[in-house]
Amino acid sequence: MQVNISDKTAEKLKTRIKSTQFETVDDYVNYILEQVVKKLERSGLTAADEEKVKQRLRSLGYLE
Repeated sequence: MQVNISDKTAEKLKTRIKSTQFETVDDYVNYILEQVVKKLERSGLTAADEEKVKQRLRSLGYLE
């Protein structure tokens, strides 16, 4: 699966990974999304709540 993010977001992430253990933006984005999914699973959010989170991730450029 491929996920596209905006160039602006990619540049911000490139800057952020310099101070992390991540070597690529792909690795960093994958980690971020894994954390979001884990949090959703633990929280027991409703479908409506989950859709709000997905919309927010789209607005940040993480999802299409």
